[in-house]
Amino acid sequence: MNTISTPRQLEGKIALVTGASSGIGRASAIELARRGAKVVVAARRKDELDQLVQQIAAGGGDASAFAADVSKEADIRGLVDYTVKTYGRLDIAFNNAGTEGMFAPLLEQNDESFDKVFDPNVRGVLNSMKYEAEVMLKQGSGSIINNASMGGLIGFENASVYIASKHAVVGMTKTASIEWFRKGVRVNALCPGLIETPFHHRGIWPSVEAQQQFVTGTPAGRWGSAEEMATIVAFLASDDSSYVSGHALVADGGYSVA
Repeated sequence: MNTISTPRQLEGKIALVTGASSGIGRASAIELARRGAKVVVAARRKDELDQLVQQIAAGGGDASAFAADVSKEADIRGLVDYTVKTYGRLDIAFNNAGTEGMFAPLLEQNDESFDKVFDPNVRGVLNSMKYEAEVMLKQGSGSIINNASMGGLIGFENASVYIASKHAVVGMTKTASIEWFRKGVRVNALCPGLIETPFHHRGIWPSVEAQQQFVTGTPAGRWGSAEEMATIVAFLASDDSSYVSGHALVADGGYSVA
């Protein structure tokens, strides 16, 4: 965790974080709460969410948990409704939940692998943005951040469906930002690179050696941390980024420009 003293510039704000049970989502929920926001954390694994709520409360923060599968529209609607009924409004939304799907040559991809990735990564983000924005547009203010990955801007071998899904997230981010900025709602995307989370260790790599070669080939020469990504989410959520919308912020240790 960043040890630098952070002003509570999100005091009084209400935040929603999907995919909050681990990794970047969990770190972001903690960081938003540390900066003063009241946070609703969502994921499919309720027990892990409850542990996160306890951790935030132990640090003096305010959080509550809601079990939801973002690939199901009814769950998203219920999540946003719960947030507004519990806290009265919604100021910040970090749409972080997603999956990597099957990493294989394009010729081996099929409808099943497509649906497995596009349901949470694209349909889930689309519906999340829609229900979140309905609330924010009525308020005349709000910040939506979508987790798009550096894969939303570049390509990788054997990752066609995943890459396509993250390009779609960037496209929706840019389009929504045009529609909503003058109405007070900003929309941006975070595009992380190799981040030390469970997500990046779940069967993506053919070997530990290949994984390490990829990491050392990044100009940073190391993994990024979930906490580093969380500080970027907090920036995009705050008024410090009041003139930033439609931006895909790349945090990849320099990989995409190397």
